[in-house]
Amino acid sequence: MTRPAIPMEVQRAVLIEAGHQCAIPSCRHPRVEIHHIIPWAKSKKHEYQNLIALCPNCHTRVHDGEIDRKSLIKYKSALVSAIRDLGDSAFSQPIVEIKRRIYAIDTGHPGIYFDFEFPDFCNKDVIIASKNIEAWGGELLEAHNSTAELNKKDAVDNGYSCRGTHLIGRYEVKRRDSYVLSVRYTIDGYLGGAHGYRETRAQNFILSPFAPLTLDYLLINEDCLCGLSDLIRQRFSKDRPELDGEWLMSGTTPDYIASTPFVVGRYGIDFIFAEYQVAGYAQGSPEIHLSFYELNGIAKPDILKLLDDE
Repeated sequence: MTRPAIPMEVQRAVLIEAGHQCAIPSCRHPRVEIHHIIPWAKSKKHEYQNLIALCPNCHTRVHDGEIDRKSLIKYKSALVSAIRDLGDSAFSQPIVEIKRRIYAIDTGHPGIYFDFEFPDFCNKDVIIASKNIEAWGGELLEAHNSTAELNKKDAVDNGYSCRGTHLIGRYEVKRRDSYVLSVRYTIDGYLGGAHGYRETRAQNFILSPFAPLTLDYLLINEDCLCGLSDLIRQRFSKDRPELDGEWLMSGTTPDYIASTPFVVGRYGIDFIFAEYQVAGYAQGSPEIHLSFYELNGIAKPDILKLLDDE
């Protein structure tokens, strides 16, 4: 079995949990690697609960048997508890939601700016998720700045005025309860071309125990991606029969489904397809709703039970 890459959402969560430092309290070296507590050869999965950030030296010590698995589990647990402790409030009533914002503008080029809002729930149960979304926003800002610098250099090299570059991120909380947080993002951007772009992204988290809710984490195994692809095509045939043919088939292959954003609701999961993914521009961004019942046999039973818990 070829070892797949660790999903970015999971990598981000593991690094944030450790503060981008080695998880061993007496070490805290800033250069880290991600280690499987139960070895990959045995687990065959990249699950957040089984991953921990270690510096190269401590990573070697683990493989040499100097640091045992039980110790790693304790270090992991201590990291999660430390983040949750950030959620204490001085008020008698809990904060439901604070809206935070990552904003940057190039004062020399006012058309170059970044404006990304994200929720800060403050409460202990979801503060880890808020920190993960903030870090994702930071990654978007870094990519935005890189593109803006390339556009400015290109303008200087070719002797024309610099085109604006911007990204605006706005969110909607689709579900938040004791079990799951699901946030839908609309990203409006302009990279300096003929026109701008709009895309939908999502951030989903299981809250207890905390874990990024990726498709990889949701499905029983890799083979279930084919079953999910077939199920989505059946739903398109029933709900959107006008979207048929090769365009739809090519945009709903397992590889495309693996990168299609989804949000979790009270009664099921909505998959949001990009413009041109399954149909022409006039069709916009089609969405397909799958009930938790329909996902039986495809999604992990324990995760489905948690999501569908009334």
